[in-house]
Amino acid sequence: MKKKILAFLFLITLIILGIVLFFNQNKEDAKLKAYGNVDIRESSLAFEASGKINALFFDEGQKVSKDEVLATIDTKALEHEKAIKLSSCKGLKAELNLLENGYRKEEIAKAKAEVKALENEVKLQEKTFVRTDNLYKKDAVSAQTHDSDFFKLNALKENLNTAKASLELLVNGYRSEEIEAKREEYKTCINELNYINYKIEDQSVIKAPYDGKIRTRNLELGDMASPQTPVFTLSQLDRKFVRCYLSEMQLIKVKTGNEVTVQTASGTDIKGIVAVISDTAMFTPKTVQTEELRPDLVYEIRVDVADPDELLRLGQSVSVIFE
Repeated sequence: MKKKILAFLFLITLIILGIVLFFNQNKEDAKLKAYGNVDIRESSLAFEASGKINALFFDEGQKVSKDEVLATIDTKALEHEKAIKLSSCKGLKAELNLLENGYRKEEIAKAKAEVKALENEVKLQEKTFVRTDNLYKKDAVSAQTHDSDFFKLNALKENLNTAKASLELLVNGYRSEEIEAKREEYKTCINELNYINYKIEDQSVIKAPYDGKIRTRNLELGDMASPQTPVFTLSQLDRKFVRCYLSEMQLIKVKTGNEVTVQTASGTDIKGIVAVISDTAMFTPKTVQTEELRPDLVYEIRVDVADPDELLRLGQSVSVIFE
């Protein structure tokens, strides 16, 4: 009797287990699965200017932080150019200050004194000439003396007019056009100096555009660098993506923004999001791996994956499970 009961219980257990396996298999079959490879976002970093590399601070495989200096080129020639331009700008600034401040008070005071002295001389000579002219009319002085006093008075008046004009220039200061021209000349010099600083501080330095890891170092110390030759290849650490391919029949089950599971061969699961679905069909790439016969035409899907723990590697084969 006990054997019959045990046999019956064993049969019931097998039936229940079969039902569970059946439903689990149907559930797994309901899931859409694709295969692809891990790709990473990377940047080729080069100098903006040409020159000889004099410092490389990182090697392949090392992590870097955003804005960290990775390499520099020699800037001795630029430093000399900067020193010359700085001296020129200082000279122009002094000239501009002179124009803006006008003439010194001492110069104006001296000019006023000269005008005053000439005015007194003119007044004295006018009185002298009046007396000489009266005497000349009475034939008391010669014509030569009369003419000498006359021309001396005219010369003093001309000197007075010249002195007054000079005083007016000193009082009014320099012309506004002269000041503006000198100001623009100084601004141009400063802009040129700023550009030299830009070439030293930015064009001659490579900085990390984001937190990442040096994947390749293409040049070495002493090499000649140029904007056309990348020095480093920098890859992002936490943001990666997977390219996989679906047929047209599979594609209707997937939408942008859907959550997916990226599964590695070791069984590690990482969450991802469907970021891009191609609008154009393409022939199945040779690298695409599928469990079933590949259709002639497929659509590329890009899945973005956050990988802060760096579990995924470039080129790694993974499965993408669409819920």
